[in-house]
Amino acid sequence: MGLLRLHSLTKSYAIAGLRLGYLLADAELIARVAAYQPTWSVSSAAQAAGLAALADGGFLARTLPQIWAGSDALQAGLIALGLRVHRAGLPFMLVRAGDGAATRAALLRRGCAVRDCASFGLPAWVRVAPRRPEENVRLLDAWKEIL
Repeated sequence: MGLLRLHSLTKSYAIAGLRLGYLLADAELIARVAAYQPTWSVSSAAQAAGLAALADGGFLARTLPQIWAGSDALQAGLIALGLRVHRAGLPFMLVRAGDGAATRAALLRRGCAVRDCASFGLPAWVRVAPRRPEENVRLLDAWKEIL
């Protein structure tokens, strides 16, 4: 069939430090992909966290609407500040900052973390993920200060 579905628990369950996900595909395709997977790719701590996250069958149904609402509000706030925002089919977004590294540093000094996208070949952009509503407001206020 040739279809792969990659799921990131890292993003969906907010366990970024563990870098954990899983792949769904037919057995033949998984066997071909598995040849490229290092044997050390998932620690026992990450496996335990992943199993615990997946055991809460209602977590995504409860949280995804909140995440998308936060993403919509954050995107609207960034656009209202005059920033160019690109968001595709995920709740996080890219924001054109002019100098991504300088913007990241200035926001970090104000207690807000965004990702500089230079490693993606986009030095003028930062990646922003929605958080709790009060944290999103804090980010927008900090961004307003540095404009």
